[in-house]
Order: sequence, then C-alpha cells, then structure tokens
Amino acid sequence: MTLLHKATILIVDDEPKNRSLLGAMLKPEGYRTITASSGEEALATVAENPPDLILLDVMMPGIDGYHVATQLKANSATRNLPIIMLSALDDRSSKLAGLSAGAEDFLTKPIDRAELWVRVRNLLRLKEYGDFLAEHNQLLKQAVRGQSEEIMERKRAEIQINRLNRLYAILSGINAAVVRIRNRQELFSETCRITVEHGHFKLAWIGSVDAQGELTPIAWSGFNEGYLDKITSYIKDNGTNSLLLVAQALQKKTPVVCNNFTANPKLTHWHIEALQRGYRSMGIFPLIEDDQPVGIFTLYASEQNFFDMEEIKLLTELTANISYALEYIKKEEKLNYLAYHDVLTGLPSRTLLHDRLIQALTNSHRHKDKLGVLFIDLDNFKNVNDSLGHHAGDMLLKQVAAMLSACMREGDTVARLGGDEFVVILDSMTSENDAWMVSQKILKFMTEPLTIEGHELLVTCSIGIALYPKDGEDAKTLLQSADGGRNNAQFCTSEMNAKALERLTLENSLRQAINRQEFLLHYQPRVNMVSGEITGMEALIRWQHPTQGLLYPTKFIPVAEESDLIVPLGEWVLRTACKQNKAWQLAGLKPICIAVNLSARQFKQQDLAEIIARILKETGLDPRYLELELTESMVMQHVEAAITTLTQIKAIGVKVSIDDFGIGYSSLNYLKHFPISFLKIDQSFVCDITTNRDDAIIAKIIISMAHDLGLKVIAEGVETEEQKSFLHLHCCDEMQGYFFSTPIPAEELEILLKEERCMPTTKPRLL
Repeated sequence: MTLLHKATILIVDDEPKNRSLLGAMLKPEGYRTITASSGEEALATVAENPPDLILLDVMMPGIDGYHVATQLKANSATRNLPIIMLSALDDRSSKLAGLSAGAEDFLTKPIDRAELWVRVRNLLRLKEYGDFLAEHNQLLKQAVRGQSEEIMERKRAEIQINRLNRLYAILSGINAAVVRIRNRQELFSETCRITVEHGHFKLAWIGSVDAQGELTPIAWSGFNEGYLDKITSYIKDNGTNSLLLVAQALQKKTPVVCNNFTANPKLTHWHIEALQRGYRSMGIFPLIEDDQPVGIFTLYASEQNFFDMEEIKLLTELTANISYALEYIKKEEKLNYLAYHDVLTGLPSRTLLHDRLIQALTNSHRHKDKLGVLFIDLDNFKNVNDSLGHHAGDMLLKQVAAMLSACMREGDTVARLGGDEFVVILDSMTSENDAWMVSQKILKFMTEPLTIEGHELLVTCSIGIALYPKDGEDAKTLLQSADGGRNNAQFCTSEMNAKALERLTLENSLRQAINRQEFLLHYQPRVNMVSGEITGMEALIRWQHPTQGLLYPTKFIPVAEESDLIVPLGEWVLRTACKQNKAWQLAGLKPICIAVNLSARQFKQQDLAEIIARILKETGLDPRYLELELTESMVMQHVEAAITTLTQIKAIGVKVSIDDFGIGYSSLNYLKHFPISFLKIDQSFVCDITTNRDDAIIAKIIISMAHDLGLKVIAEGVETEEQKSFLHLHCCDEMQGYFFSTPIPAEELEILLKEERCMPTTKPRLL
C-alpha cells in the first residue's frame, strides 16, 4: 500500500494566500502539495496528473467547487478521488450541497490545523484501502481464471480481501458518521452499530467516564443479553478500578487487547459470562478529550486472536477520530451555548428568549391555549452596584436567576434581557390567573433577604404581566405590554388588575377564615339502590363568609389549592367529619361510613397515613367508618407512589373510593392494583344516562368492570326516577343525589338518621 506521507494533495483556491497557508499547514505531515487557482485549472491538473486528494474551495469565479466535484464524480477515472470542500459558509444547506455534489468531507474556514490533518489522514486511509481492495480483487479474478493457481493461495487472497472489505466498511461508515453527526449520544450509538454490522464484532459498547473516573455504559450494539447490566452492577459494587483491563486502558490512555478471554487471569470473574455469550477476545480503546480519558470503546469478537496489529491500528485511528469529533462537538456546544445564553446567570439570553417566545406563540395559536409574559425588573439594583461593587451585583443577579428558575414549572422559560431585567414565558396556562399566581409566588420569594458577601439584602422587584392574545399577538407587542410599578405585580389592562385584586382579596379572606372558624360541613347521604337505606354520607365544605354569605367550594377551593391553604383546610375537614360521625355514634345512631374528599396536595404528603391515623385516634372514630375519596387523575399521575400511599391507608383500616370515575384517563390494567373499595360514576354520565346512548354504555361498562374487580359502584348526581331505575336495573350498588337529598347541615342529617329514612324502592323497569 502507498505510504500516506508521500500522498499528493491538490489545493484548489482562487486566493493565493489561502493556497500558501494550506500548503504550509500540510507540510509538517510530509504531504506533497500542488495548486490550482480555478475550477478549470483544477480539472486540467487532475486529467494530466491525478492527485491522491483534493482540497476544493467552494466559491470561485468561473466553475465553482460544486461543479468541479460533480464533474469529477461523474467520471469513472476520477470517481474515487477523495474531495474535501472548503468554505467560509457554515450553514447546513452549504454543507449538504457539497456532500450532494460528491465531496467526502466539508471544512469551514478558518481551517483548524489539527482538524485538517485528521480529515486528510482519514480520507487518504480510505483511498488507500479502496485502491488496495481494487488491486487485490483484480488479482483474485486472475487467480480464479488461472488453472495453475494453488487453492490455498486463492483462499488466502479471499480472506485478505474479506478482511480489507470489513475494515474499509468500518472506516468509511464511522468517518461518515463523524462528519454528519453533531450529538454525542447519536455518534456513540451509530459508532457501535456500524462496528457490529460492518466489522462482524459480537458486541460493541461505549462507556462514559465522569470526573471521578467512574464508568457508565451509555451506548451499545450487538449480542448483549444482560452483559452490560452485569458490568454496571459490578462497577456500582466494586468501582471502575475493579475492571483491571479497563483501568489499565484509562490510566495509560492506550488500547488494551485480550485475544483469549479464558487465558487471561485478569478476566477470571467474567469467563463464564463471556463464554455463554460467545465472546472469545476483546479490545478496549480509550476515548480522549483534552488529553483526558472521557470514555472507552470496547469490542468483543467471537474468535480468539482476532485483534492483530492491522486491526488494532485501524481501531486506534477510529477511536482518535471519535475523540476528535467529541472535542469538536464540545467546542460547537460551547459556542452555541454562549450564543444563546447569558454568561453570568446561565439563563437564556435575548436571542433564545425571542425564539422561544415565537415558538410558544405558535403553539398557543395552534392549540388555542393561553400564554403569559412576565417582565421582571429589580428595584434599586443600581444601589447595590454603587455601594457594594459590581461583583456583589453579579452575585445578586445569579441568586435571583436561581430563585426565578425554582419558581417555574418545567417547560416555562426564564431569560435575562440584560442588566437587572428578566422575562418569564408561561406556556400553556389553564387560566389567566396562572400568571398572577406565579407573580405572587415570585414576590413572596423576594421577601426573603439574600446574603451577598456577608451583607443581608432585601431586594424587591416590579413585575409587568401581559397575556396572549388580549395584550398582543406577537413577541414584540407582548414584551412592550408587560410593564410594572414598584415591588408589585400588575397586568397591563385595568380589567385584569381588577380580577387579580379580587382574587388576592379572596385569598387574604380565606387565610383569616381558617383562624376565625368560618367554615362548616354539609352532608349528602348515600343510599343502597335495593333497600333504599342510608349507607353512608359525603362531607362537603362550605364557607360562611361574613359579607358574601354561604360560599360553595367552586368559589374558594381553586384559590386554596393554588396557595398553601388547601392542606390545613383539608385537615380541618377530615378532623371535623370524623368528630361528627363519632358524635352520632355516641348518640346511639346506626354506625355508617363518612366520606371525605382529599386534595391532590394532601395526597402527595409523605406523612399522609400518619396524619389520618392521628386524627382517627384524636376523634376516637373506628377506621372502618371513614372513607377517603380521590379523583382518578390524582392516582394516575404517579402510579407507583399512589399504590404505596393507598396501601398505607388500607393498612390503617380506612376505605378508599375513586371519585369522578370515567372522565379521567385511568388504565384498567393499573386499576386492579389499587387497594380501593368503591368507584363513583361521575355525574356527567349520570345526567344523560337515559337519553345519551354513549353515556349509558360507559355507565354499564364501569359497573360491570368494577364488579369483576370486586368493587362496589356508587352513582353520584342521581336526580330522577328514570336515572335511578336505569342504575338499579344494571346493578349499581349505591347512589347519591338530589333524588334522595341535597347536601344538608349536620342537624338535618341527624333527623334523617334518627328516622331511619329510606328512599322509596320500586321495581326497576326497562327504559
């Protein structure tokens, strides 16, 4: 094969300085260079004296680089001549145009010397293998035709050609991946796939090495069968250094090869595992970035002595190419990060904010969602810089940036415009109040003093709120609309400020109402569908507002849930309901179950089971007379955690029912795992159960499914004889609704219990 350092490289560029610079950059590698100043001269030079590789500028007068590449690739005599296109253009379309014209690679000016060397060496190596293959293929054809050729010689030639084909395919495939891919994980996965598919390896995997030197497999291809899981578990228990060959490769930063798995004492622990999977030899090649090992590329072959000198040389070159690609990706990521992020805080900068706002507006328009923009300006920030210095001001901005990020939902954007100005994009809001709630959360956080270089600072901010589409339908208008006062939050319209003020007033009154004990419970009985007897009751909260009168939950529960008030309010309901039920039992009334609704925040409490047990103990109520109602969306958000919590509640002896069933997204496969006793059919189905065929079918399916799972079914919102008759006919167990009783105060329910009032029972009739 031709020695690479004697290769001839044609440099084609209309600028003399560029030709001289490229020649000087290639000289230390020992290459012979010739030049051409135009596309026409390049074609003539190639026709007269073909080089081994061409460095081809794109933009030239006359015939440009694209047309030169196209003509050369269309000619069978020059088709295999490798071309690297050079351009000052770094956009994706220019690169694709060059590759489409037939170029094997693409470099952006100004050219990095180390990158140029790597790219040139790779393509020359490919050409070398290609030329060698073509020559040996021709020799093999002659040998097959010649009767005097020995069989063994033919076999030797076939083996050599197969081997070269394999190596050529690996080198070509991975070099193409290095040129094309700009994502670490994708590059690793593609490298493993190509190596296994074209290199005939049994398994290939790549592991990353963290700053502490610990190894984690992150990409693989081939016959694994749990082998990497065992390696991961072994590392977790014993550390990376316990893998002796891996540790050797990382420490010395050189390849380590084992050509006989069973004969190497350092692999004793892995003999059986390897042999079971057909691994007979192994090569470990470190990935180096900034002269430090950042990973390993590990290959397993199904035959012994697989890794000869040629194989190791090729794989070492490939690993060096991958390592170089990693450094390139790292530089590219850093440049992209700096282009789109604020250097001080790490938040998105003005450019990225604009892109995300346009994307959010597009999504909101498409899905008819609400969108909010908060413009946040720190009050008196200049005083911090003037009194404590700019370093203290920078530290303050970092802390504020971290605080703002902590206030947001996943998917929201917090950006820094510059100075002390920040912008928040609230995407996919459920209501306009969401923007107000976030602003209040930010203002609450800002009431906490920040410690900057030993100084306690109380920093306030102004928040302007703009809403899409009412305050603007484009990014510029929304940002201009969001403007605020001092240490407060304001919508840009008086109408929205009035609504926000009303909501804030309600929240303040709600906090006072808990202390003033302005809440009370009403109770709605549940009755047996067959006997008509009262079998239980649901406790429902009401607010006896001092000026607005009796308020129902729809008025104040959403406010309580958005603030931190729902948890103490929920505990009050639970304690009051248990206490009342115990009082009725002590009065000699028939013991029945009382149902209490749990909020999503209550259900997420880590000590929920302990709270329930404590309240039962305080009130003296037997756990079997308490039932907790949860919505299906609550238990389906985090299924495993929900099962754990429900199991703890069941262990206390408390029953659980799923409320509003049918309107959520429950998986019936999960439902059977929940330790529940009842399903409550949502009243939206019951309402039209006798007139809407779909609602009737859904109700029948829920009843049948629940009974198959050993659960009882309660229908809520029953208001007519026809609804009751339908549910009775289809074996619903219990019902509650205005047909029997509205929610009533405790003293009125006590009368019903004393009278043992029953619902009139009639034989169900077909509708």
